[in-house]
Amino acid sequence: MKKILAFLLMLLPVIVFGQDYTINGTVPGLTDENVYLMRIQGDNRKIVDTAKTDQTGSFEFKLKDDFPVGQYAVITGPKQMIELIFNNENIRFVSTGSSDQDQVQIIESVENIIYYNYLSVKGETLYKLDLLDPVLQYYPKSDTFYSQTLNQARALQNFLNHKVSELIDNNPNTLVARFIRVDKPVFADPALSEDEQKEYLKSHYFTDMDFLDTILIRSNILTSKIISYMGVYQHPGMTRDEMESQLLIAVDTIMDRAFVDQQIYEFVIDFMINGFEHIGFEKGLKFIADKNMLNEFCVNTERKKELENKIELIKRLAIGQQAPDFKTVDLGGDTIHLMDVPAETTILAFWASWCPHCDDVLPKIMKYYNPENTGKLQIIAVSIDKSEDDLKKAIAENGYKWINIGELKGWEGPIVQEYGVVATPTFFVLDKDKKIIGKPVRFDELEKYLK
Repeated sequence: MKKILAFLLMLLPVIVFGQDYTINGTVPGLTDENVYLMRIQGDNRKIVDTAKTDQTGSFEFKLKDDFPVGQYAVITGPKQMIELIFNNENIRFVSTGSSDQDQVQIIESVENIIYYNYLSVKGETLYKLDLLDPVLQYYPKSDTFYSQTLNQARALQNFLNHKVSELIDNNPNTLVARFIRVDKPVFADPALSEDEQKEYLKSHYFTDMDFLDTILIRSNILTSKIISYMGVYQHPGMTRDEMESQLLIAVDTIMDRAFVDQQIYEFVIDFMINGFEHIGFEKGLKFIADKNMLNEFCVNTERKKELENKIELIKRLAIGQQAPDFKTVDLGGDTIHLMDVPAETTILAFWASWCPHCDDVLPKIMKYYNPENTGKLQIIAVSIDKSEDDLKKAIAENGYKWINIGELKGWEGPIVQEYGVVATPTFFVLDKDKKIIGKPVRFDELEKYLK
């Protein structure tokens, strides 16, 4: 008897701590297709597992007991991404189809039943408030109908606030409660003017936000909140300069709020840098580079080192800075020294033969390029290609007669790395002294330099 008891005690840790979990889904009509489990961290998506549907459209992901908790998504095709919260429990759901219009029903998982209940109530309430908003903005305030609409709008706001509080209070130890607390909409009194509401939101947007809660990094909740907050500072009719000036105020607030935890601060800085690089928000990048306080944190994490290198690159490639010099040999065998290129305006164009957007933009540049007048405008095209044959074929087919450089090392090329290029096409506009005067993202921005 004692031996049996001892044996059972030996098994107990395996029984208690060896628990694996599953995510089971059914998507009718999706037969013998791959589905993907994707981990969500801010705006980053990473596939962590793959499964295949059976004849009924059912599939299963098996998760080990050390599988990280957080927000995930099941990708069933190009038109459906089913968000889920994993917190050490089995998940089972059924979808009515494989499009973004289909409904998802959670069969098993406390966290996700709560989450989808919240999403449903939030979506319906915000939809109704959107319908009432034009009346509140434009209807005569002295009219009885306005008063009735105002009362209805306040009732809807109160209803959603009460529902959120109820879900959080009734489920205090859940991960979803922490996500909902941050995600819940912030409301201003609908009786206020649009400008007054915006001012209220600017002051109260992060009131219930705990920037010490690092679990938010494993979701898109924090990044969505940041994007929404920046939206408060924008309005129709703004010029780009006006919008960027207002966004700097938002960035300043976000950076100050996040400066309470190193993980959160690094995550937020990285997210904003990546976003601003994508939209070409040069002022925002420079502001982060100048204001950031990463050096105040004593722990040298891998992300901190990466961010410090990014920020150093941002400073080095800022508008007004001298462009990094280089000396190389072009595809024609001629030595090219950037500082010796005699042109009033020089455009560095980083591109690739396999880049569809390059195929659209570079031929448009050709219309402005005159090989007989390179003293006015010179184009230096630096390719990301690894195949010399593919590169030369693309140049010949398109008739690119400007300076063509092919390092043939992909993203590892010295010039590519010196200029921090991570996407194609990427443009740098230089003046006659080879100082950076523009980093256009769209062709219409580039065109003003070509003209």
